[in-house]
Amino acid sequence: MASIFSKTLRQCSYKGVPFQAAAVTKTIQRRQVLHEYPQRDIPYLEDLGKGATLYKVTAFLVGDNCVAQAKRLEKALLTVGAGTFVHPWDGALTVSVYQASNISYSNSELRYCSLDITFVEAGELGYPNKLADGPTLARQLADKLGLSAVSDFVESFKQTAAYKLVQAAINGTLLETLGIISDAEIAQILGFVDEVTTFAEQAIGLLTDEPRGFAEKLSSVLGLARFASVETRWSGIVNQISQLTTSEELNRRTNQFAQIPAVVSNIETESLQDSAAVETLTRQILLANAIGASTLIGTSLDTADTVKSDQSGSGDTSEDSGEDSERSDPDTVTTSVDELLEVRDHLIASIDNELQNPLISDDLFINLLQARSVVFSILTSKAEGLSRLLSIETPQIEPSLVLAYDYYDDASRSDEIETRNRVIHGAFCPSELRILSK
Repeated sequence: MASIFSKTLRQCSYKGVPFQAAAVTKTIQRRQVLHEYPQRDIPYLEDLGKGATLYKVTAFLVGDNCVAQAKRLEKALLTVGAGTFVHPWDGALTVSVYQASNISYSNSELRYCSLDITFVEAGELGYPNKLADGPTLARQLADKLGLSAVSDFVESFKQTAAYKLVQAAINGTLLETLGIISDAEIAQILGFVDEVTTFAEQAIGLLTDEPRGFAEKLSSVLGLARFASVETRWSGIVNQISQLTTSEELNRRTNQFAQIPAVVSNIETESLQDSAAVETLTRQILLANAIGASTLIGTSLDTADTVKSDQSGSGDTSEDSGEDSERSDPDTVTTSVDELLEVRDHLIASIDNELQNPLISDDLFINLLQARSVVFSILTSKAEGLSRLLSIETPQIEPSLVLAYDYYDDASRSDEIETRNRVIHGAFCPSELRILSK
């Protein structure tokens, strides 16, 4: 006689085909890996998350039509895709058939057949979240660094009652810093020397009246985003910025502030702190732009030609544009693996230098660490498959056309040889040259 409790159990079925269950075993687990190390008595158990739940069912069918019932169930078990398994205790579950199922017949039990079925929870097909690729992430981090640099400057720049006493020294640091940038080769190449000079005339007033406005204006003047569509030697520009941010001229006050003795007047401390803040802001803005510009290295915009854009004050002719588009094909090697890795190492060194800055905030520190990792990954992957840079010595002075044909079987690469070696006239290449291996 069935108990009252047994009457509450659900009728077993799979994909709508009913059957009787003699027993259902539910197996639950966590995925774990046991690590046992040499010369250590204590193991480590690594947890890898929840494991799949298994249901082992011992089922049976009974009656004159048990064979027909078994065939229906067999068809359901072989149907592709997950289905609903009604568990006597747990209710409806979405499962898939796991491993082989057994259907057994016996001469001694003609109206009876038994089944052994293993189900596994179906789960779901989940795709990875859409993440930003390396260059996009680098540009996002560059934007964050620029904004953080402005905020950090506003917090670290002090305008106390003693500010007027140290204003002359701070203004001197400001003008010297802007002078270094305007004299730098990058300002000449991208053509913003006049913009920096004009800003220098307004900078002192802005710094005194509105530090945030000064910082935002400086960020705008030094920003390279407006040149993002310009064809130029971006690897060279990133290299120049890296060298500029690690130069003694843009780190002098910061190093002095980091090494300031304990016994010093408040006026001298404020003077050094504010001067270091101006230097730090300039370096960090330049560094953020270098990180963003590093994403253009190895693209169709990274060429060995001078800048040709309306921003630089020179227009392209249709003929020149056609030639540039041919030479700046992303599949055409314009940068050797040696040059690219050198650019990467200089930029990483520049980031490491800034990480040691005593004025850096926690947020900017974390963003710089992330940027360092992304830059290393991007430039290292771009270096794969590039040509090596070789030093050769020819027996005599020869034209670049001849050299290009001799080494590459392609006379059209003569411009590449001339640009890389700064040849004054293509007909007279020096005997000592640096060329790509392929």
